[in-house]
Amino acid sequence: MKRELKQFLLLLTGCFIFCCLCSCGSLEKKFTVLEAEASASEEKSAPAELGRYWYGYWYITDTQEDWRPLEGYSWDCCGELSSGENGFSLLLWDEDMPKDYYLARVDFTLYESSYSCTGGEFLDIDLRQGDVSIEALDDQGLLLELRGAYNDNSTGSFYYEIHLRPWGDEWPQGSGRPYHYERWYLPLIEAGEEPPDVIDPYG
Repeated sequence: MKRELKQFLLLLTGCFIFCCLCSCGSLEKKFTVLEAEASASEEKSAPAELGRYWYGYWYITDTQEDWRPLEGYSWDCCGELSSGENGFSLLLWDEDMPKDYYLARVDFTLYESSYSCTGGEFLDIDLRQGDVSIEALDDQGLLLELRGAYNDNSTGSFYYEIHLRPWGDEWPQGSGRPYHYERWYLPLIEAGEEPPDVIDPYG
């Protein structure tokens, strides 16, 4: 009985392969079509277009040496994005460092549907290619996340995260909002203002 079943399955498999070859031309051609479809899908998943102005916050963790007292601290920050032939440049300033004495400048490009850091500077340290990870997420609206590490031989080191949404967007309810969101940010966007060069929530 097992032997008859095995012969039947072999015959059925042979018929199936024959039908595929006759109807599709060749298996190689079929695989080529699948690869083309995958490429089209990757193009559709490219990140959304990034706007010019941004607002959010940044914070530090895993602090060492002089940075230990600031473990877990966060600061509201603004950003301005510019683009050129070589990619994008994001200028960031916060409550302590105004736009003309900025916190960071992150240069990056769009490569294979993801963003890649190409250079810039964070505080007084130059950024090299790949020093900052950059992700554009769909989290109840567009959310830009940047992550990196700061290491200075004189003062110590820390890890940082920067969370930004387009200027003018409201942030979802719950945790994860900038500290001065309601007091400082909402009145500005309700008045139709662009990000100021100095973040002064108590002014």
